[in-house]
Amino acid sequence: MSVLLIGGTDPNGAGLQADWYVLQALGLQGHSVVTAATAQQNTTVLQTGVLPPVQLRAQLDSIDPQGLCAIKIGMLGDAPTVHAVADYLEALGTHCPPVVLDPVLAASAGGKLLTDTGRMALLERLLPLVTLITPNTDELARLSGLALTAMDIHKLQQAAQQLREHGAAAVLVKGGHFQPQTPFSHDFFLDAHSACWLSGPRWLHGERVRGTGCLFATAVASALAQGRVLIDAVVLARTLTSQGIRHSRPFGQGGTRLPVLPSPPASGWPLAREDYPRLSRFPEPLPGPPASFPRCETRQLGVYPVVDSVDWIRRLVPLGIKTIQLRLKTESGMTAERLGAMIREAATYCRTQQVRLFVNDHWQLALQHQAYGVHLGQEDLNRLSVADLQTLAAGGCRLGVSTHSPAEMARALALEPSYLAIGPVFATTSKYMPWIPQGLDGVKHWVRLLGEHYPLVAIGGIDHERARHLFAAGVGSVAMISAITQAADYRASTRAFLTAHVAAAQ
Repeated sequence: MSVLLIGGTDPNGAGLQADWYVLQALGLQGHSVVTAATAQQNTTVLQTGVLPPVQLRAQLDSIDPQGLCAIKIGMLGDAPTVHAVADYLEALGTHCPPVVLDPVLAASAGGKLLTDTGRMALLERLLPLVTLITPNTDELARLSGLALTAMDIHKLQQAAQQLREHGAAAVLVKGGHFQPQTPFSHDFFLDAHSACWLSGPRWLHGERVRGTGCLFATAVASALAQGRVLIDAVVLARTLTSQGIRHSRPFGQGGTRLPVLPSPPASGWPLAREDYPRLSRFPEPLPGPPASFPRCETRQLGVYPVVDSVDWIRRLVPLGIKTIQLRLKTESGMTAERLGAMIREAATYCRTQQVRLFVNDHWQLALQHQAYGVHLGQEDLNRLSVADLQTLAAGGCRLGVSTHSPAEMARALALEPSYLAIGPVFATTSKYMPWIPQGLDGVKHWVRLLGEHYPLVAIGGIDHERARHLFAAGVGSVAMISAITQAADYRASTRAFLTAHVAAAQ
């Protein structure tokens, strides 16, 4: 897989130099097309020179488009360059890969890097061809024509929507200049289906690090080249950018710093928990978790059956099950009275047996009947307000959250839940899953990243052999549906899972 990099050169670490650094850190191949040569430092732009369109087109024509999996565009300089790049993308037609545009309008030192006519051409010709545009708030103001203040959330969202109306499939507004006095930076993402905030800590010296916009956009393009969906690519890129800033090193004089990226592990991206963003779909970015959920008393939740009746709970608890989930679906025609009665019976029984009962979805009833906790999927979270989450936590109810992707994990982490469920680990027929199974390596990745901070539950396609490998990998719990409830001998199946857990703990 190959990424095409289009942009200007910077002898002090930004531009194409930063782009190539990202590709090399991630082990990806690339092609670079130079639009301009710049001479700039942290405090001043000394000179810029935009290449003639004929030279730009010759570079583009020399590249075999067959192997391109993503395109990242940076500095363009003027209108003829914008038109030349737009012509190239249009000529690719349906074979054009995802395009990430970092709209470089001015240098950090203040010098203009795109003419006014170039800016208009970018809006009219290039925006309709891009998958994602990644302006900072200054660039967003110039592109939208709206006056933005550092604290005006609604105006920022309105300006992002304007870029969508100009044709961009998605917009990611980088929040480095937004609410600058707060300890967290907040990026705003908007596409045709959703909007969300991505938040993370501001690191010391962050404003002095060169090339972070290039790093971020190229990281998004790299993740797209690997086949990631856009919001997952954005989450991974933000994590990598945060790492680069946090590990940055001095470069030259004047306090300039360059990002430093760690080598990726064999399993993929070099991620660290402190850099992983928190994703919120609430209208405004949150300064922290919306509620404080009680912790589970152990990270070893063990064998975790998911059942659809109180009868199953009464069958499995005497066999040694200490954590269980009651998943009752109202589509079966169950009345509200019957639903409440079943949850009350299950909660009462599990309390007397000192068993951790998590109720799926029905959080009000779980709270009312004092269940140990509630388990919510991502769609369930869409129906909860900040006040709902605070009510749930204040009632002493623990929260478990399903995750299937980097973006869903970022959303779950924003809530600081009591446990995190990871799935599907393997292919499963118990429930429709549009996600690619994460496999044992995927679980090991999350154990390294989060295992010391949260109980982790692996779910999806787990049998006895796979459970042994998962427990050995460090996951504290495995959940299953059909492996117990549809087994020829549920008692023998349950005991085999319990034996695997005990063996891993020894």
